[in-house]
Amino acid sequence: MFKNKLNLLILILFCISCEKNTNNLIGNSGETVFYEVTFKNKDNIEKTYRQSYHFLPMHKNFLPAVKNDGEIILYSKNKKGIQKNSISNVNVTDYEDLKDNVNSNLILAFPLLEGTEWITKDITTIKLVLGFDRIYNTNLPFELTNKIVKTNETISINGRKIRNCIKVASYGKTSFLPGPPLDKINIEIISNTWFAKDLGLIKYEREEKSDSATTGNIIYKKKMLIN
Repeated sequence: MFKNKLNLLILILFCISCEKNTNNLIGNSGETVFYEVTFKNKDNIEKTYRQSYHFLPMHKNFLPAVKNDGEIILYSKNKKGIQKNSISNVNVTDYEDLKDNVNSNLILAFPLLEGTEWITKDITTIKLVLGFDRIYNTNLPFELTNKIVKTNETISINGRKIRNCIKVASYGKTSFLPGPPLDKINIEIISNTWFAKDLGLIKYEREEKSDSATTGNIIYKKKMLIN
């Protein structure tokens, strides 16, 4: 798998041009962006860490990015919207096929107007805790309904006002039956994402809420670090 990822990265670097797209909602070639990420678990214990994305030169409608953990992501744009694919989920031969794979990885749908809706596939990240030594990832698949609710919102990031942001509100739900003595556990997923031109994703908030003390609620927040 690592060899496939490396080969694909080499392929991208070999065939890309040095074109820079300065008016977009993904990111800019050659730039590195940093995020502050906060995660609060079911016990209200909060952890904060940094995350970075380095954007490589753009090739056609593909913009590759390398995360600080080594994951390679391909952003692309077509008539349906802007999508994202992780190289860890595809083989080298799938590169050209990514532009047609928009069903489960669409992060913004066209037209960029209030009311535009689309559905993506997702999984839960909340954990089932049955004791100190019995902790299970739920990883439940569900459909997330996304809707553009604002196209001109102003938000503040580190004291700086960012205008004309696109806000996407998302909602999903699922449930599972862990088995006796536990009853069915219901989970709701609520998230909000903000995009800005020439900056890309600037803020993201997600909450997974359950009706059981064994899973509780978790909150994930991410914001771009802007000087």
